[in-house]
Amino acid sequence: WRVEQAERAAFLIDAEDYYRAFYDAIAQARYSVHILGWDIDSRVDLLRVQKPSHTSESPPTILGELLLALVRQRPDLHIYALAWDFARVYALEREWIPKFRIAWQSHDKLHIYMDDQHPQGGCHHQKVVVIDDHVAFVGGLDLTQSRWDTSEHRLEDTRRTNSDGKAYPPFHDVQIIVEGKV
Repeated sequence: WRVEQAERAAFLIDAEDYYRAFYDAIAQARYSVHILGWDIDSRVDLLRVQKPSHTSESPPTILGELLLALVRQRPDLHIYALAWDFARVYALEREWIPKFRIAWQSHDKLHIYMDDQHPQGGCHHQKVVVIDDHVAFVGGLDLTQSRWDTSEHRLEDTRRTNSDGKAYPPFHDVQIIVEGKV
């Protein structure tokens, strides 16, 4: 379509860095956020360390609460999310759709869609976030459970738990952040 030069670009190694950068970027969103993921879970805690105290100036750190708070506070902001309409084999690992829809679709500026248009045995696997057509994240990390980890990947880390309090093993992946017309 076209080629553009990024104003800035950086690699974000592991979800501790990605989730922090995503949180900081979305907290500045003014008119649009597009989230595309294999899985998106409204219960994921984006910041496991150095959390801001929740005030009217600092949004919540739980993804679903954060998205709702932002669309409620900003009259021009619309958030769009598209996740894979997953196979039954993953049903126990992912947020249940009725809970997902009730929690997130309670606002007319929060648009949540499930992609079920894929071949038998295939899936929608992209992980992309675009904020205000100026900041974008692309890589292997979803905004979901069992992804947050530090680059240390300690076998025992009390911060590496899901919303139900269950621990999960170390997880490694990478994102890139770009800013500008890209």
